[in-house]
Amino acid sequence: MAARRRSKACVLGLRFSNSDYTWVVLKGTKESPTVCASGGAKMPKGLHRPQTLSWFCQEIELLISQNGFTKICIKNTEAMARKGNTYEMRVDHEAAAFIAAANHGIKSVFKKVNATIAKDMGLKGKGKYLKTFDTSPIADFDQRTGKEQDAIMAAWSELP
Repeated sequence: MAARRRSKACVLGLRFSNSDYTWVVLKGTKESPTVCASGGAKMPKGLHRPQTLSWFCQEIELLISQNGFTKICIKNTEAMARKGNTYEMRVDHEAAAFIAAANHGIKSVFKKVNATIAKDMGLKGKGKYLKTFDTSPIADFDQRTGKEQDAIMAAWSELP
């Protein structure tokens, strides 16, 4: 019986804030991830709430149309930051990613906190264990911004 080969997935990792978002495209497997592209954008100033959500949705749809994603994984807000209007705005921005995914037929969209990412990476289910995780398969991981690292870890946790 022939051994089954793991398919190489393409995952979009996202990290939202109130005023911007960061994205990364990862392909490969958990053992051999490759960052294919990354970037981010600040939200245009002077937009009203509905326009902001439309802008986020258009941005994500553009990324989806340019890549062959099988999944999207959003770095979710940690429990300590789940207070006030800024949290509500970030949740709205994350919802735009779900709408964009639905518009393009992507059914696998996840939101993960550090504990879930750690568990999915084979560590104990506590976020503190991510600090001990070997990120060396991604050569420039330590030189990336914190938001890029969040997006990478979210996407990486969804690779087969």
